[in-house]
Amino acid sequence: MPKNFSTVPNDMYETPKDIFHFACDYFQVYPKLDVASTDENKLCEFNFTEKQNGLNQNWFYDSWMNCPYFNASKWIEKAYNENKKNNINIIALLNATTDTIAWHEYILYDKAEIHFLKGRVRFNVNGLRSKHPSQHPSALICWRKFYA
Repeated sequence: MPKNFSTVPNDMYETPKDIFHFACDYFQVYPKLDVASTDENKLCEFNFTEKQNGLNQNWFYDSWMNCPYFNASKWIEKAYNENKKNNINIIALLNATTDTIAWHEYILYDKAEIHFLKGRVRFNVNGLRSKHPSQHPSALICWRKFYA
């Protein structure tokens, strides 16, 4: 695994704030931890930067995840495991690649809630909305806290 999560050029796409707010309202979850961001583009009170590497951290708060897509499967597995281990809500913005092992193992079949986004997301780059939309459809995923 690469030491940092931006080894693939242009894989540091920022979440548009309107999509973040829509996701929070849709799932009625308001994360306190952005697990893959910079200090400049974080969307939550707390965050893990590239240097801190959220893959190597414990997530103790409800979390937001717009991970680098080049190794999304590792982040999806991490989110699933953190949800189970720490009993937290986690919302993720992901490519809707429903044919992948990660989707089958950690999202589909009642493992998480899914909301497929209409159209293609235009991510932010350096704080500005990109000119072109994503090449892939996107989905919002929510792993919910469980109650005894």
